[in-house]
Amino acid sequence: MSADAVFAWEGLENNRLQGKGITRDISLTGVFIYTSTCPPVGATVELDVFLFPASGAAGKKVRIRTEAKVTRIDHSAASEGFGAVSQDLTLLFGSNRRDEFCVSSEEMIHGGHASD
Repeated sequence: MSADAVFAWEGLENNRLQGKGITRDISLTGVFIYTSTCPPVGATVELDVFLFPASGAAGKKVRIRTEAKVTRIDHSAASEGFGAVSQDLTLLFGSNRRDEFCVSSEEMIHGGHASD
């Protein structure tokens, strides 16, 4: 699934670094993002992915917010980007807190219920 993504992480000198890209794959537990600005393996990134309704469809845009750990970087001739895994995510449907929905990958994998 292709969606816009922005991310940030802490650099070696405790400075905040940022990047943007396009998702290639996304699931409850991970994501791969095409980007030329790759955080290092092991870095924790604050990640926002923006989903928009299909062309002509009614509905709100949805933002997925998560904190993820970079597990791999791909600098091949075919693509450049990174893969990351996360434990939980928040779906944001609007501008206020009552429109948030939190999902834990642990709860989903082991049959628990998501909390809001």
